[in-house]
Amino acid sequence: MSLKRLFGPAPLLYFMFVVSILILSTVLNRSDSMGLFICFSASFFAYFWICKFEYSFKSIWVLGIGVRCLLFYDLPSLSDDFYRFIWDGSLIHHGINPYSLLPTQVGELDIPKFSPAALAQLNSSTYATVYPPLNQFFFWLSTFIAHPLGSVGILRISLLLTDIASTLLIHKLRPQTALSGWFFLNPLLIWEGVGNVHFESMVIFFLLLTLYFISKNKFAKAGFAWGLAIATKLIPILFLPALMWYYKWKQSWVLISIALLVLSLTLTPMLSTELTEGAFTSLKLYFQHFEFNASIYFIFRALGFWFKGYNIIGTLGPIMGIITLFLIPLGAILLSHYKKSLETVLLYSLTLYFLMSTTIHPWYILTLIPLGLLSGYWYPVIWSFTVSWSYFGYDATGYDMPTWWILSEYIILFSAIGIELKKKDANLI
Repeated sequence: MSLKRLFGPAPLLYFMFVVSILILSTVLNRSDSMGLFICFSASFFAYFWICKFEYSFKSIWVLGIGVRCLLFYDLPSLSDDFYRFIWDGSLIHHGINPYSLLPTQVGELDIPKFSPAALAQLNSSTYATVYPPLNQFFFWLSTFIAHPLGSVGILRISLLLTDIASTLLIHKLRPQTALSGWFFLNPLLIWEGVGNVHFESMVIFFLLLTLYFISKNKFAKAGFAWGLAIATKLIPILFLPALMWYYKWKQSWVLISIALLVLSLTLTPMLSTELTEGAFTSLKLYFQHFEFNASIYFIFRALGFWFKGYNIIGTLGPIMGIITLFLIPLGAILLSHYKKSLETVLLYSLTLYFLMSTTIHPWYILTLIPLGLLSGYWYPVIWSFTVSWSYFGYDATGYDMPTWWILSEYIILFSAIGIELKKKDANLI
Protein backbone atom coordinates (compact mmCIF):
# COMPACT_ATOMS: atom_id res chain seq x y z
CA MET A 1 0.00 0.00 0.00
CA SER A 2 1.40 3.41 -0.94
CA LEU A 3 2.07 6.00 1.75
CA LYS A 4 -0.31 8.39 0.06
CA ARG A 5 -3.15 5.88 0.26
CA LEU A 6 -2.21 4.99 3.83
CA PHE A 7 -2.22 8.56 5.14
CA GLY A 8 -4.69 10.15 2.73
CA PRO A 9 -7.03 11.43 1.66
CA ALA A 10 -6.09 15.08 1.58
CA PRO A 11 -9.22 16.40 3.41
CA LEU A 12 -8.33 14.36 6.50
CA LEU A 13 -4.83 15.83 6.55
CA TYR A 14 -6.22 19.33 6.03
CA PHE A 15 -8.66 18.84 8.90
CA MET A 16 -5.89 17.57 11.21
CA PHE A 17 -3.66 20.47 10.23
CA VAL A 18 -6.27 23.17 10.82
CA VAL A 19 -7.77 21.76 14.02
CA SER A 20 -4.42 21.07 15.71
CA ILE A 21 -3.15 24.60 15.02
CA LEU A 22 -6.46 26.15 16.04
CA ILE A 23 -6.51 24.30 19.38
CA LEU A 24 -2.83 25.03 19.92
CA SER A 25 -3.18 28.76 19.31
CA THR A 26 -6.54 29.56 20.88
CA VAL A 27 -7.50 26.86 23.41
CA LEU A 28 -4.43 25.54 25.19
CA ASN A 29 -2.18 27.52 27.49
CA ARG A 30 1.54 27.09 28.09
CA SER A 31 1.09 24.77 31.06
CA ASP A 32 -0.89 22.14 29.06
CA SER A 33 2.20 20.14 28.14
CA MET A 34 0.46 16.97 27.00
CA GLY A 35 -2.07 18.85 24.87
CA LEU A 36 0.72 20.96 23.38
CA PHE A 37 2.74 17.87 22.50
CA ILE A 38 -0.24 16.22 20.80
CA CYS A 39 -1.09 19.35 18.79
CA PHE A 40 2.52 20.08 17.90
CA SER A 41 2.98 16.53 16.64
CA ALA A 42 -0.35 16.40 14.78
CA SER A 43 0.21 19.72 13.00
CA PHE A 44 3.71 18.75 11.85
CA PHE A 45 2.59 15.27 10.82
CA ALA A 46 -0.13 16.78 8.61
CA TYR A 47 2.23 19.50 7.36
CA PHE A 48 4.81 16.94 6.25
CA TRP A 49 2.39 14.79 4.30
CA ILE A 50 0.52 17.70 2.74
CA CYS A 51 3.80 19.11 1.39
CA LYS A 52 5.19 15.67 0.54
CA PHE A 53 2.17 14.80 -1.58
CA GLU A 54 2.59 18.10 -3.47
CA TYR A 55 -1.04 19.03 -3.61
CA SER A 56 -1.97 21.95 -5.85
CA PHE A 57 -0.49 25.39 -5.27
CA LYS A 58 -4.05 26.72 -4.98
CA SER A 59 -4.88 24.35 -2.13
CA ILE A 60 -1.69 25.42 -0.32
CA TRP A 61 -2.82 29.06 -0.56
CA VAL A 62 -6.36 28.35 0.62
CA LEU A 63 -5.16 26.21 3.53
CA GLY A 64 -2.42 28.60 4.62
CA ILE A 65 -4.55 31.74 4.47
CA GLY A 66 -7.60 30.03 5.92
CA VAL A 67 -5.89 28.66 9.02
CA ARG A 68 -4.26 32.03 9.70
CA CYS A 69 -7.60 33.83 9.45
CA LEU A 70 -9.16 31.44 11.97
CA LEU A 71 -6.65 32.64 14.56
CA PHE A 72 -7.99 36.19 14.44
CA TYR A 73 -10.94 35.51 16.71
CA ASP A 74 -8.96 35.15 19.95
CA LEU A 75 -5.93 36.62 21.71
CA PRO A 76 -2.64 34.66 21.66
CA SER A 77 -2.55 31.93 24.29
CA LEU A 78 1.10 30.85 24.14
CA SER A 79 2.80 34.25 24.41
CA ASP A 80 2.09 37.45 26.32
CA ASP A 81 4.51 39.61 24.30
CA PHE A 82 1.59 41.31 22.58
CA TYR A 83 0.77 43.18 25.81
CA ARG A 84 4.15 44.90 25.58
CA PHE A 85 3.54 45.66 21.91
CA ILE A 86 0.24 47.37 22.73
CA TRP A 87 1.82 49.13 25.69
CA ASP A 88 4.55 50.66 23.51
CA GLY A 89 1.98 51.62 20.86
CA SER A 90 -0.29 53.19 23.46
CA LEU A 91 2.53 55.37 24.75
CA ILE A 92 3.19 56.66 21.23
CA HIS A 93 -0.55 57.19 20.78
CA HIS A 94 -0.50 59.44 23.87
CA GLY A 95 2.54 61.37 22.68
CA ILE A 96 5.04 59.57 24.94
CA ASN A 97 8.28 58.14 23.61
CA PRO A 98 8.22 54.40 24.46
CA TYR A 99 11.98 54.41 25.04
CA SER A 100 11.62 56.97 27.81
CA LEU A 101 9.17 55.26 30.16
CA LEU A 102 9.14 51.89 31.91
CA PRO A 103 5.81 50.20 32.70
CA THR A 104 6.77 50.44 36.38
CA GLN A 105 6.99 54.23 36.00
CA VAL A 106 3.46 54.67 34.66
CA GLY A 107 2.25 56.47 37.80
CA GLU A 108 -0.98 58.35 37.18
CA LEU A 109 -0.79 58.41 33.39
CA ASP A 110 -4.17 58.03 31.73
CA ILE A 111 -3.70 55.13 29.33
CA PRO A 112 -7.17 53.58 29.01
CA LYS A 113 -6.08 50.21 27.65
CA PHE A 114 -3.88 49.53 30.64
CA SER A 115 -5.64 49.04 33.91
CA PRO A 116 -3.50 47.80 36.84
CA ALA A 117 -4.61 44.25 35.95
CA ALA A 118 -3.47 44.69 32.34
CA LEU A 119 -0.17 46.24 33.43
CA ALA A 120 0.44 43.21 35.63
CA GLN A 121 0.46 41.01 32.50
CA LEU A 122 3.35 42.89 30.90
CA ASN A 123 6.55 40.88 30.82
CA SER A 124 9.94 42.53 31.41
CA SER A 125 8.15 45.49 32.95
CA THR A 126 11.34 46.67 34.66
CA TYR A 127 13.24 46.87 31.35
CA ALA A 128 13.19 49.56 28.68
CA THR A 129 11.74 48.47 25.38
CA VAL A 130 14.24 47.03 22.89
CA TYR A 131 11.95 46.93 19.86
CA PRO A 132 13.27 49.09 16.98
CA PRO A 133 11.25 52.04 15.68
CA LEU A 134 9.86 50.19 12.65
CA ASN A 135 8.27 47.75 15.07
CA GLN A 136 6.99 50.70 17.08
CA PHE A 137 5.23 52.08 14.01
CA PHE A 138 3.08 48.96 13.77
CA PHE A 139 2.54 48.93 17.53
CA TRP A 140 1.26 52.52 17.27
CA LEU A 141 -0.90 51.64 14.27
CA SER A 142 -2.54 48.85 16.25
CA THR A 143 -3.75 51.19 18.97
CA PHE A 144 -6.27 52.93 16.71
CA ILE A 145 -8.68 50.18 17.72
CA ALA A 146 -9.49 50.37 21.42
CA HIS A 147 -10.07 46.67 22.14
CA PRO A 148 -6.92 44.52 22.60
CA LEU A 149 -8.26 41.90 20.19
CA GLY A 150 -8.66 44.61 17.56
CA SER A 151 -5.13 45.84 18.18
CA VAL A 152 -3.77 42.32 17.85
CA GLY A 153 -5.90 41.93 14.71
CA ILE A 154 -4.12 44.86 13.04
CA LEU A 155 -0.74 43.34 13.86
CA ARG A 156 -1.95 40.00 12.52
CA ILE A 157 -3.10 41.54 9.24
CA SER A 158 0.38 43.01 8.76
CA LEU A 159 2.03 39.65 9.41
CA LEU A 160 -0.46 37.76 7.24
CA LEU A 161 0.37 40.05 4.32
CA THR A 162 4.11 39.59 4.86
CA ASP A 163 3.72 35.80 4.97
CA ILE A 164 1.87 35.92 1.65
CA ALA A 165 4.48 38.22 0.11
CA SER A 166 7.33 36.05 1.42
CA THR A 167 5.77 32.96 -0.14
CA LEU A 168 5.51 34.72 -3.49
CA LEU A 169 9.17 35.76 -3.24
CA ILE A 170 10.27 32.18 -2.52
CA HIS A 171 8.27 31.07 -5.56
CA LYS A 172 10.04 33.71 -7.66
CA LEU A 173 13.46 32.75 -6.33
CA ARG A 174 12.86 29.00 -6.85
CA PRO A 175 9.99 28.80 -9.37
CA GLN A 176 10.46 25.14 -10.31
CA THR A 177 10.21 23.81 -6.76
CA ALA A 178 7.56 23.22 -4.09
CA LEU A 179 9.53 25.16 -1.46
CA SER A 180 6.89 27.86 -1.13
CA GLY A 181 4.45 25.30 0.31
CA TRP A 182 7.00 24.05 2.84
CA PHE A 183 7.42 27.64 3.97
CA PHE A 184 3.83 28.90 3.94
CA LEU A 185 2.39 25.91 5.79
CA ASN A 186 5.11 25.56 8.40
CA PRO A 187 3.16 25.28 11.68
CA LEU A 188 5.72 27.20 13.75
CA LEU A 189 5.56 30.11 11.30
CA ILE A 190 1.76 30.14 11.55
CA TRP A 191 1.33 30.05 15.32
CA GLU A 192 4.35 32.21 16.21
CA GLY A 193 3.81 34.69 13.38
CA VAL A 194 0.14 35.47 12.86
CA GLY A 195 -0.81 33.47 15.96
CA ASN A 196 1.48 35.05 18.58
CA VAL A 197 2.23 38.23 16.53
CA HIS A 198 6.02 37.93 16.53
CA PHE A 199 7.63 40.10 13.91
CA GLU A 200 10.14 37.57 12.60
CA SER A 201 7.58 37.10 9.81
CA MET A 202 8.21 40.68 8.71
CA VAL A 203 11.98 40.24 8.97
CA ILE A 204 11.67 37.22 6.67
CA PHE A 205 9.81 39.30 4.09
CA PHE A 206 12.42 42.08 4.02
CA LEU A 207 15.25 39.54 3.94
CA LEU A 208 13.70 37.63 1.02
CA LEU A 209 13.11 40.94 -0.74
CA THR A 210 16.82 41.65 -0.26
CA LEU A 211 17.73 38.31 -1.85
CA TYR A 212 15.29 38.89 -4.71
CA PHE A 213 16.77 42.30 -5.56
CA ILE A 214 20.30 40.88 -5.33
CA SER A 215 19.29 38.14 -7.79
CA LYS A 216 18.27 40.95 -10.17
CA ASN A 217 21.55 42.86 -9.54
CA LYS A 218 19.61 45.74 -7.98
CA PHE A 219 21.92 46.35 -5.03
CA ALA A 220 20.53 49.75 -4.07
CA LYS A 221 17.05 48.32 -3.65
CA ALA A 222 18.52 45.31 -1.88
CA GLY A 223 20.24 47.63 0.58
CA PHE A 224 16.97 49.44 1.24
CA ALA A 225 15.19 46.14 1.97
CA TRP A 226 18.02 44.87 4.18
CA GLY A 227 17.98 48.14 6.13
CA LEU A 228 14.26 47.67 6.81
CA ALA A 229 14.94 44.09 7.95
CA ILE A 230 17.47 45.38 10.49
CA ALA A 231 15.09 48.16 11.53
CA THR A 232 12.44 45.52 12.28
CA LYS A 233 14.69 43.23 14.32
CA LEU A 234 18.38 43.99 14.81
CA ILE A 235 19.43 40.37 14.16
CA PRO A 236 19.94 40.76 10.34
CA ILE A 237 22.93 43.03 11.08
CA LEU A 238 24.76 39.70 11.54
CA PHE A 239 24.71 39.31 7.76
CA LEU A 240 27.07 42.26 7.31
CA PRO A 241 30.25 40.11 6.94
CA ALA A 242 28.55 37.79 4.44
CA LEU A 243 27.30 40.60 2.25
CA MET A 244 30.61 42.44 2.55
CA TRP A 245 32.69 39.49 1.31
CA TYR A 246 30.33 37.83 -1.11
CA TYR A 247 30.27 40.52 -3.83
CA LYS A 248 32.65 42.92 -5.48
CA TRP A 249 33.61 45.95 -3.43
CA LYS A 250 31.43 48.41 -5.39
CA GLN A 251 28.31 46.25 -5.12
CA SER A 252 28.88 45.57 -1.42
CA TRP A 253 29.52 49.25 -0.72
CA VAL A 254 26.23 50.28 -2.35
CA LEU A 255 24.25 47.58 -0.53
CA ILE A 256 25.77 48.18 2.91
CA SER A 257 25.83 51.98 2.81
CA ILE A 258 22.17 52.24 1.83
CA ALA A 259 21.17 49.67 4.47
CA LEU A 260 23.01 51.59 7.18
CA LEU A 261 21.47 54.86 5.99
CA VAL A 262 17.97 53.38 6.20
CA LEU A 263 18.74 51.98 9.65
CA SER A 264 20.10 55.33 10.83
CA LEU A 265 16.98 57.16 9.68
CA THR A 266 14.67 54.70 11.42
CA LEU A 267 16.71 54.93 14.64
CA THR A 268 16.25 58.70 14.84
CA PRO A 269 13.67 58.46 17.68
CA MET A 270 16.32 56.74 19.84
CA LEU A 271 19.04 59.31 19.27
CA SER A 272 19.30 60.80 22.73
CA THR A 273 21.56 59.84 25.61
CA GLU A 274 18.81 58.74 27.99
CA LEU A 275 16.85 56.70 25.48
CA THR A 276 19.91 55.00 24.03
CA GLU A 277 21.24 54.14 27.48
CA GLY A 278 17.90 52.58 28.45
CA ALA A 279 17.73 50.37 25.35
CA PHE A 280 21.35 49.28 25.62
CA THR A 281 20.97 48.54 29.32
CA SER A 282 18.07 46.22 28.46
CA LEU A 283 20.15 44.50 25.77
CA LYS A 284 23.03 44.10 28.22
CA LEU A 285 20.72 42.53 30.79
CA TYR A 286 19.38 40.23 28.08
CA PHE A 287 22.83 38.78 27.38
CA GLN A 288 23.92 38.65 31.03
CA HIS A 289 20.76 37.47 32.81
CA PHE A 290 18.35 35.74 30.42
CA GLU A 291 18.80 32.04 29.65
CA PHE A 292 16.24 29.86 27.92
CA ASN A 293 16.46 26.68 25.80
CA ALA A 294 20.13 27.22 24.93
CA SER A 295 22.46 24.56 23.53
CA ILE A 296 26.23 25.14 23.68
CA TYR A 297 25.80 27.77 26.39
CA PHE A 298 24.10 25.27 28.72
CA ILE A 299 27.08 22.91 28.36
CA PHE A 300 29.54 25.62 29.42
CA ARG A 301 27.18 26.80 32.16
CA ALA A 302 27.18 23.25 33.59
CA LEU A 303 30.98 23.30 33.57
CA GLY A 304 30.83 26.66 35.34
CA PHE A 305 28.68 25.19 38.11
CA TRP A 306 31.13 22.31 38.39
CA PHE A 307 34.28 24.43 38.67
CA LYS A 308 32.92 27.65 40.23
CA GLY A 309 29.84 26.48 42.09
CA TYR A 310 27.55 29.20 40.68
CA ASN A 311 25.97 30.43 37.44
CA ILE A 312 28.64 32.22 35.38
CA ILE A 313 26.25 33.78 32.84
CA GLY A 314 27.50 37.27 33.73
CA THR A 315 30.89 36.49 32.18
CA LEU A 316 30.05 33.52 29.95
CA GLY A 317 27.30 35.34 28.00
CA PRO A 318 29.54 38.21 26.80
CA ILE A 319 32.47 35.83 26.11
CA MET A 320 30.30 33.64 23.89
CA GLY A 321 29.04 36.78 22.16
CA ILE A 322 32.60 37.86 21.37
CA ILE A 323 33.48 34.38 20.05
CA THR A 324 30.38 34.47 17.86
CA LEU A 325 31.33 37.86 16.44
CA PHE A 326 34.71 36.35 15.49
CA LEU A 327 33.40 33.11 14.00
CA ILE A 328 30.64 34.67 11.87
CA PRO A 329 33.03 36.75 9.67
CA LEU A 330 35.53 33.87 9.55
CA GLY A 331 32.87 31.43 8.37
CA ALA A 332 31.48 33.94 5.88
CA ILE A 333 34.93 34.40 4.32
CA LEU A 334 35.58 30.65 4.09
CA LEU A 335 32.15 29.80 2.66
CA SER A 336 32.42 32.61 0.11
CA HIS A 337 35.86 31.29 -0.87
CA TYR A 338 34.38 27.83 -1.48
CA LYS A 339 31.64 29.37 -3.66
CA LYS A 340 28.76 28.42 -1.40
CA SER A 341 25.47 30.15 -2.19
CA LEU A 342 24.67 33.43 -0.45
CA GLU A 343 21.70 31.78 1.26
CA THR A 344 24.07 29.14 2.69
CA VAL A 345 26.41 31.81 4.06
CA LEU A 346 23.50 33.66 5.68
CA LEU A 347 22.16 30.39 7.08
CA TYR A 348 25.57 29.61 8.61
CA SER A 349 25.81 33.06 10.22
CA LEU A 350 22.38 32.90 11.83
CA THR A 351 22.66 29.25 12.88
CA LEU A 352 25.97 29.89 14.61
CA TYR A 353 24.52 32.88 16.42
CA PHE A 354 21.59 30.86 17.74
CA LEU A 355 23.71 27.89 18.78
CA MET A 356 25.94 30.21 20.81
CA SER A 357 23.06 32.22 22.33
CA THR A 358 21.90 32.08 25.93
CA THR A 359 18.24 32.36 24.94
CA ILE A 360 16.34 30.63 22.14
CA HIS A 361 12.60 31.19 22.06
CA PRO A 362 10.74 29.20 19.38
CA TRP A 363 9.99 32.22 17.18
CA TYR A 364 13.67 33.18 17.02
CA ILE A 365 14.48 30.46 14.51
CA LEU A 366 11.74 31.34 11.99
CA THR A 367 14.20 33.24 9.80
CA LEU A 368 16.24 30.04 9.40
CA ILE A 369 13.37 28.28 7.61
CA PRO A 370 13.39 30.18 4.27
CA LEU A 371 17.21 30.38 4.30
CA GLY A 372 17.38 26.62 4.77
CA LEU A 373 14.83 25.92 2.05
CA LEU A 374 16.58 28.21 -0.44
CA SER A 375 20.03 26.75 0.30
CA GLY A 376 18.90 23.12 0.26
CA TYR A 377 19.19 22.45 4.00
CA TRP A 378 16.24 20.94 5.85
CA TYR A 379 17.45 21.04 9.43
CA PRO A 380 15.65 24.37 10.09
CA VAL A 381 12.35 22.62 9.29
CA ILE A 382 13.26 19.86 11.74
CA TRP A 383 14.29 22.43 14.35
CA SER A 384 11.00 24.28 13.87
CA PHE A 385 9.36 21.15 15.31
CA THR A 386 11.78 20.32 18.12
CA VAL A 387 12.17 23.93 19.30
CA SER A 388 8.48 23.90 20.18
CA TRP A 389 9.30 21.46 22.98
CA SER A 390 10.66 24.41 24.96
CA TYR A 391 7.04 25.21 25.83
CA PHE A 392 6.88 22.05 27.95
CA GLY A 393 8.69 23.68 30.86
CA TYR A 394 5.85 26.04 31.77
CA ASP A 395 3.58 25.25 34.69
CA ALA A 396 1.31 27.13 37.07
CA THR A 397 4.24 28.24 39.23
CA GLY A 398 6.75 29.29 36.58
CA TYR A 399 9.20 27.57 34.25
CA ASP A 400 11.28 24.44 34.82
CA MET A 401 12.32 22.67 31.64
CA PRO A 402 13.35 19.02 32.06
CA THR A 403 16.93 18.59 30.87
CA TRP A 404 16.09 15.55 28.77
CA TRP A 405 13.73 17.60 26.58
CA ILE A 406 16.51 20.08 25.82
CA LEU A 407 18.95 17.24 25.16
CA SER A 408 16.45 15.58 22.82
CA GLU A 409 15.92 18.81 20.90
CA TYR A 410 19.61 19.43 20.29
CA ILE A 411 20.66 15.82 19.74
CA ILE A 412 18.11 15.66 16.91
CA LEU A 413 19.19 19.06 15.58
CA PHE A 414 22.94 18.33 15.59
CA SER A 415 22.31 14.89 14.08
CA ALA A 416 20.28 16.48 11.26
CA ILE A 417 22.99 19.08 10.63
CA GLY A 418 25.70 16.40 10.61
CA ILE A 419 23.80 14.16 8.20
CA GLU A 420 23.12 17.04 5.79
CA LEU A 421 26.70 18.23 5.85
CA LYS A 422 27.94 14.72 5.19
CA LYS A 423 25.54 14.27 2.27
CA LYS A 424 26.58 17.56 0.74
CA ASP A 425 30.27 16.91 1.45
CA ALA A 426 30.48 20.50 2.72
CA ASN A 427 33.99 21.95 2.66
CA LEU A 428 33.78 24.12 5.74
CA ILE A 429 37.51 24.16 6.42
